[in-house]
Amino acid sequence: MTQLQPEATLNGGTSTEPMIVAQQVEKWYDNNFHVLRGVDLTVRKGEVVVVMGPSGSGKSTFIRTFNALETYQKGSITIDGIHLSHDLKNIEAIRREVGMVFQQFNLFPHLTVLQNVTLAPIWVRRWTRARAEEVAMQLLERVGILNQAQKFPGQLSGGQQQRVAIARALAMQPKIMLFDEPTSALDPEMVREVLDVMRTLARSGMTMVCVTHEVGFAREVADRVVLMDSGLLVEEAEPNEFFNNPKEDRTKKFLSQIL
Repeated sequence: MTQLQPEATLNGGTSTEPMIVAQQVEKWYDNNFHVLRGVDLTVRKGEVVVVMGPSGSGKSTFIRTFNALETYQKGSITIDGIHLSHDLKNIEAIRREVGMVFQQFNLFPHLTVLQNVTLAPIWVRRWTRARAEEVAMQLLERVGILNQAQKFPGQLSGGQQQRVAIARALAMQPKIMLFDEPTSALDPEMVREVLDVMRTLARSGMTMVCVTHEVGFAREVADRVVLMDSGLLVEEAEPNEFFNNPKEDRTKKFLSQIL
């Protein structure tokens, strides 16, 4: 059977092996808006990092640099030992190892759920249709929507569509998963079902970086919580320390508005 789980980490937790190393990352839009201002972040294998911050803080832009959906002008980013540059071969290699789930589901409306999940493995990984469908069905069962495999996205709820998007990302068997506010477009009653899938994924040992304002998820699942504001990484700490004993005034102000 095809391996679906990431490799186990030391003692079931994180390891010391760095999977993402961002050093002094800087980015401008139109040469005048300085959206990232020398951001440093290291994410270890098996670690779950939650990134928080106000709208416009640069958090989504930052994680989108990890798979070259956004470019950066200064600094360096290394993903699983591969330096992220303008070299297309490096970009393609990184994208094969990094899955991403967005605010919007971005599913193909004319394809069934099963076809949405199998498309990339067949065309990018060059898997046979039989292998791709076997893995897809396992993943759809894993995210709790196996019985929706033959339906089209328009026939599903928002929470179900987002779970399809997660299964689709996992079908490429990534080493790292990025989540960019995956519950922000959902009705409140649908948020929990998506967060439950993310919790299960985190506990399996997947390396994850999640941009979210879901405090309960961050407290329960994150190894570290990061606050970004105005393109800067303001503070990072373990969840208990971050939420109960923040050091920076900006963090205290942000938490006072969301807790």
